[in-house]
Amino acid sequence: MSTCVYAIFSHTNPAQVLRLVRTLRAMSPQAAIVVHHDPTHTSLPRDWVEGAGGISIPNPIAAEWGDFSQVAQHLHTMRWCAVNLDFDWFITLTGQSYPIKPLDEFESFLRASAYDAYVNYFDAYDPAIWPPGEARRRYHYHYVRLPKFRYWHRIPAPIRERVPMLVRAFNRAQSVFKLFTFPRGLPTRLGWRTFRRPFNSKGPTLIAGNQNTNYRRAAVQYILNYVDTNPAYEAYFKHTALPDEAFFTTILVNATSFKIQNDNLRYINWPQGHAASGAVMNMAHWNALKSSPAFFALKFDSNHCPELLDHLDQELGLRPAGANP
Repeated sequence: MSTCVYAIFSHTNPAQVLRLVRTLRAMSPQAAIVVHHDPTHTSLPRDWVEGAGGISIPNPIAAEWGDFSQVAQHLHTMRWCAVNLDFDWFITLTGQSYPIKPLDEFESFLRASAYDAYVNYFDAYDPAIWPPGEARRRYHYHYVRLPKFRYWHRIPAPIRERVPMLVRAFNRAQSVFKLFTFPRGLPTRLGWRTFRRPFNSKGPTLIAGNQNTNYRRAAVQYILNYVDTNPAYEAYFKHTALPDEAFFTTILVNATSFKIQNDNLRYINWPQGHAASGAVMNMAHWNALKSSPAFFALKFDSNHCPELLDHLDQELGLRPAGANP
């Protein structure tokens, strides 16, 4: 019988993370459920995770959105699981994911699969998916953080409002340097164009995707071995923007030894346009969830719409897991 590792990456709402762990445990008694909870934002004690039926990844890594530390979290968890657990499939979930079909169906599907990975991926330069120039803006520059101006709030509002326009004008006026502004009050980065990259037309091509993935153990080991034997690859991506959206897919899709299905088996509520992440769902999405062929969905928020998770529990034949540890 094949075994699965469900690897949950979370940073907020510990009660919802524990609910997910309990649900996975109830639906798959034999699976390993590991939780990498970012210690920066909220606390999720190890004994709470263990009490719910999971394993808390030791020495979790603090991360910042859009930073290489998000890649480091996944590498850290993959390495720990590869050393400490016996498994056939490695499935990544966010703390806002939830199963929408019975896990025995999902695991039977994987057991019978001829594929080595199920991931969403695409040519990073495809303008139909990312805006023209987005891949170059993210991955053709070596970025460093600029210090935050502590007196920014004292600058008159009319001047502050003109800064984004000035940044765009600076970026349009030349292509050697690039200012990359991040949302959520995160530091702006200054980049300079690189000329030697670990992806090009003659070597590995730049492949983008997202981190809701399903890997056979051999694919996990390949990724880890590739990183270990190609230190320049990791070093390069440490200074790019949003590296998690290309780091793993570029490695795996360029490998010739794996059979990869371009489907991550997730229903994601994407807003219109080029969105950085999925949007939170509510009961208006119930019919879409029921009709989806996917096995998992996101994003759910138990503070925003707890009844959606309750309905899913009922549909899956579960007693509502509740929100308390």
